[in-house]
Amino acid sequence: MQSVTFNKRCLWLGAVFFGLVYSTALAADELSLVVTSPYIDVHTGPASAYPVFHVLEKGERIDILKSRTNWYKVRAYVSGGNTLEGWIEQSSLMSTALEDGSAIFASSGSFDDYQIRDWEITIAGGVLDSISAMTVSGAWVWTRNLSVEASYTQALGDFSDNKIWSLRMRHTLFPAWRVSPYFALGTGEIRTQPRANLVQSGDEVRKSSHYEIGAGLRYYFAKSMLVKLEYRSLLALTDRDEQERLDQWMLGASVFF
Repeated sequence: MQSVTFNKRCLWLGAVFFGLVYSTALAADELSLVVTSPYIDVHTGPASAYPVFHVLEKGERIDILKSRTNWYKVRAYVSGGNTLEGWIEQSSLMSTALEDGSAIFASSGSFDDYQIRDWEITIAGGVLDSISAMTVSGAWVWTRNLSVEASYTQALGDFSDNKIWSLRMRHTLFPAWRVSPYFALGTGEIRTQPRANLVQSGDEVRKSSHYEIGAGLRYYFAKSMLVKLEYRSLLALTDRDEQERLDQWMLGASVFF
């Protein structure tokens, strides 16, 4: 029963993650904009090789329908009450504004956007001392090299359930590289609950503070997505004045915004 519950949680977390990827890719949808420059070229397709078939004028309104790489499909409301649909470059969005006059920023999920990101969300699977584990984390990007990350790990073993909360500082050595190693230092708490059939009450919980170090490799994989491989070494300080070491390997994916 515990294994089935854990698998359901993994599926649920995976669905949430890919929902974030999907929503990031469609972040530009449902926007209505006003042209603020003298003109914007509208192409028949999502590339500069497609011909320009219309020129938008200042003051005309457009709706963003969808995005593809660095191009956006728009519905334009032109003079005479007519509408047309075509494609504009991402750079052309700098020549538009929201209907209230506010400027907009459109992230294409490119590597350039990655380097000015503010947040990351990661879901990873792996093993914690030979026990299957799932980790979810969120990171605030403080500088190009430094990030502050909070994570939660759950590992369900044959004899106990383990939950780990961590807060750590992560240092990326080469932020301008698509592939870069990184290191992390952190602390947190481990909660271990023996299986109900192993203790009389079934609700005995042991809490231990821990320190951890980590090393990993991150790779800018595709639009708005990273792949990460990481090793963590955790040192748990038990209430018996003993130290217990835990090793964790994990492979995961991140989205950024």
